[in-house]
Amino acid sequence: MAKKLQGDFFYLTANDLISGAVVYFNNKNWSENFEDAIKIHKDDLEKYEKIATDFENKCFIIGHFFVEINENGTIRKLRDKIRRKGITFKQ
Repeated sequence: MAKKLQGDFFYLTANDLISGAVVYFNNKNWSENFEDAIKIHKDDLEKYEKIATDFENKCFIIGHFFVEINENGTIRKLRDKIRRKGITFKQ
């Protein structure tokens, strides 16, 4: 993991290598549906980093990273909110 992560919970996101769509890991595969994303505890980040790297090495996704969320699953950073909903969104 390149950057220092803060917080206790995360979603794992990437881009689909073929379509370029933003996708979220749902514990088995990747989905464009944000609601399918699983909440990952900080203690499990290494496990999911390995899973994402495997998918990336098999050319399914590209550019995976963890999105910091609060306990109820709300994205914390503006950058990630824009990535999910586009430039127009309600805060």
